[in-house]
Amino acid sequence: MGRQLVFWKYEDGVYLDNQNVYEMICDEEGIDGLEDISKEDVLDRIKTEFSDYDELDEYNYESSMGSFTVNFTEQSVLFDCSYSLPETELNKMIDIMAEFDCPLYDPQIATRFDGQ
Repeated sequence: MGRQLVFWKYEDGVYLDNQNVYEMICDEEGIDGLEDISKEDVLDRIKTEFSDYDELDEYNYESSMGSFTVNFTEQSVLFDCSYSLPETELNKMIDIMAEFDCPLYDPQIATRFDGQ
């Protein structure tokens, strides 16, 4: 098991229980109140930002520092990362998703970093 980083964007005026949203994302349920995320655009950014990684397929990347898998629903992006992946690499994922106005939810500490 590694570390997960999870991202989604609420519709304007909507704010739900983040832990419940996370659990629904893990169950791949559609969630009223979340905006759709462009899978293709996110994958393009990941491919660019992690170009020094071996791309095993469009969802799995590895390097000498560690590995990660990216999972999608229509409304969320979830990165499964190896524990060996350095914080600098995790921050790249956070920065990519910030470009899509999707703040981090860290399920390890049950915290969403959106200022709410």
